[in-house]
Amino acid sequence: MECVEKNEVPTRHVDRRVRRSRRAMMSAFDQLIMETPLEEITVSAIAREADVDRKTFYQHFGTIDGLLDAIAEEVVSELLDKVEAMTRERLDAGEDVSPLRAFFDALSDRLCQNATLGQRYCEHVPSELLFDHLARPLTRQIVERGFVRGDLPDERLEMFLAFGLGGLFSLYRWWLLSDRSVPLEDVARCACVLVEGGTLAYAR
Repeated sequence: MECVEKNEVPTRHVDRRVRRSRRAMMSAFDQLIMETPLEEITVSAIAREADVDRKTFYQHFGTIDGLLDAIAEEVVSELLDKVEAMTRERLDAGEDVSPLRAFFDALSDRLCQNATLGQRYCEHVPSELLFDHLARPLTRQIVERGFVRGDLPDERLEMFLAFGLGGLFSLYRWWLLSDRSVPLEDVARCACVLVEGGTLAYAR
């Protein structure tokens, strides 16, 4: 049986509380960005919405920019986890395996579930800033997870990812801000065709 001193909180309880506070602040930011431009969102507003104090926010994220980094990291991790799961499922089923196509399928699923939130991010966060926050973890995790060849020179890899991610960001941002009369499946199909030809030589 685990022994805990009278004034000692078990680590697992602390971890759970930390995760809960962190999630509350990220969700609070999502709620605020639905109605408020980024430049008008304050730490106080996030803390109030999340029912935490400002000190807690600073301990977790430091700045709103740090919070955006954390949100982007989580979005990218969940997306690429799904890509890997889809790829394994298709491999096990004996289907044609293409991590790139699985990426577009996973991205379409996420956008369908969160289209309004995605639209508000595009409307309320400057496009260059939003791209920068998303591109950094996406580039790092694409390399770490082996979605591109490991023998590519750094300069060529950076060029390849800048081209691919920049185009994808612009295309999906266009869709989110449009009237969405073009089905997302068509957008994903076009994106795959446009990117696939230029990346087949580099992807595993």
